[in-house]
Amino acid sequence: MKKALLSLFLPLALCSATACAGVVNFDNLPADENLPVASGYAGFDWTNIHAIASSAYPGSGYEAGTVSPGNAVFNYDGSTASISTADASAFNFVGAYFTSAWFEQELAFDGFRNGQLLYSTAVSHVIDTTTPLWVQLGWSGIDTLAIYNSSGTPWAMDNFTVPEPATMGLFGLSFAGLMLARRRRAAA
Repeated sequence: MKKALLSLFLPLALCSATACAGVVNFDNLPADENLPVASGYAGFDWTNIHAIASSAYPGSGYEAGTVSPGNAVFNYDGSTASISTADASAFNFVGAYFTSAWFEQELAFDGFRNGQLLYSTAVSHVIDTTTPLWVQLGWSGIDTLAIYNSSGTPWAMDNFTVPEPATMGLFGLSFAGLMLARRRRAAA
């Protein structure tokens, strides 16, 4: 019985420890660039952000910036965009890939919680039209991520990455199972 418990919980613990982030790749969105990403999509509200197919403008940063096959998202009118939790809860932003649609430009980021600035990038991230740049911020406990650009032209974003709450829950459950099995073994 003890070996059966360990053989059940150990794989769960190992799986949950290695799976650490959820990736929003936008590939299941309709790629109509005139439609905003719907509020609540993937648990977030997307302000000034629309989806676009990688094939919409061949040779552009939209095509180069689509890391996962299919779609990316972009700041519709080239101005500031933001992503916030649909239920005002906090989230941790790991990072995302960014590419400029038409011209080299700089991006800056701010992270807010309840309207208070918690994080701000100390330097701008330079993006071009040919190579996606992974911007890793690792910010925790924010409810809004604001993205600013220097040129007033669109950028493309793909693979928006946040930790999965379910992964942490699975890890906790696995750990509790291991501790229970250990306690039973010590009592026997």
